[in-house]
Amino acid sequence: MRLSLRELRGLGIVAAGGQIERVDENRFIVSSQSVDGAYHNVEWTNGKWICDCPDYLKRKKPCKHIFAVNFLLDLPRMLLANTVAFEIRCPYCRSKDVIQKGFRYNKTGPVKLFKCKTCNRIFSDTITPEKGGAKAALAAIAADLYYRGLSLREIRSHFKQVYNVDRPASTLHRWILRITNMLNEAFENVKLEVGEKWLADETVIKVDGAPKYLWNLMDYETRIYIASLITDGRGAEEALTAIKEAIKNAGKAPKTIVTDGLASYKKALEMLNAPIMHVDNAGITKKENNNRIERLHGTVKHWLKGKRGIGDKAAELIEGYRNYYNNIRLSIVANNAPLGGDNLNWMSVLNKKKKAPRQKCSLNPTISVSTGTSDERKVSYKVF
Repeated sequence: MRLSLRELRGLGIVAAGGQIERVDENRFIVSSQSVDGAYHNVEWTNGKWICDCPDYLKRKKPCKHIFAVNFLLDLPRMLLANTVAFEIRCPYCRSKDVIQKGFRYNKTGPVKLFKCKTCNRIFSDTITPEKGGAKAALAAIAADLYYRGLSLREIRSHFKQVYNVDRPASTLHRWILRITNMLNEAFENVKLEVGEKWLADETVIKVDGAPKYLWNLMDYETRIYIASLITDGRGAEEALTAIKEAIKNAGKAPKTIVTDGLASYKKALEMLNAPIMHVDNAGITKKENNNRIERLHGTVKHWLKGKRGIGDKAAELIEGYRNYYNNIRLSIVANNAPLGGDNLNWMSVLNKKKKAPRQKCSLNPTISVSTGTSDERKVSYKVF
């Protein structure tokens, strides 16, 4: 299918994000792409979409703003149509030899069914065991936005404006924790391909208003984020625990560790009793510096800004951010990570962690669709 220039521009408006807001059941406002602060009304009237932009008023045919609204409304259908792109395995015998076996329809919409040709069981594609049919695609989107730095309030606003889905922050937080747990499990036993020289440093962060120390270790060459640890103090015991965690994640010890002048590192390496050269007192103006890990500190602290109420989940979420940073976040680091690169995304990670259900259920990334009967289609969606 070849798209017209106006359709492509409409698709670009959707891809930019934050350009469309739903006012009510029949009206959207779309930000002007040429005049800052201006917007156009797109409204469903007398069986068709109309817009108040000059292009529509002149041609009386769909403009890029109308196409943008239609593409936005079609996103859930596109997700449904493309679920076969994800790896489908039988949850009972883990066989890939499966075929589609129609749909089951319920109050949340059509659910794709599959039949395993190995064990002859019928199942629906399941990822997140959210009671009531929460959709894996939306949970993955929530997690991605969270690790990109949005707050729960901002994610809620995004869902409401873009998908017309309103879920409380507590629900979004529960989704993110579940996805984070799956992400951490997916990379729990993956050894990092790192070099012989590591950087180590600690910084002060606030967890629910209380000061804590965040210890970070990263590889000098690949910039892979090797380990992180949150502690109340910054003594030798804490430094030793952080170094041991990094060695466990990498599957080996480095030949050299570069740190600042904190005496805890020297004492920790003495306690470790390993043949590791310690370069301490690194600084900006010195031959050895910690610039790269200082940049990592800034990235992590910027992400933590606005993360209220993480409490006892702070360590789990920061570990999730470390795995996100290494494997999913688009950067040179992801290309150096063992499972990173262009072929890894949230859905591929979650498919690695599918678990066999105790009984048949209908939790899959599908969205219900209701379509109008007029010549020009009007689509409304309910995601839950």
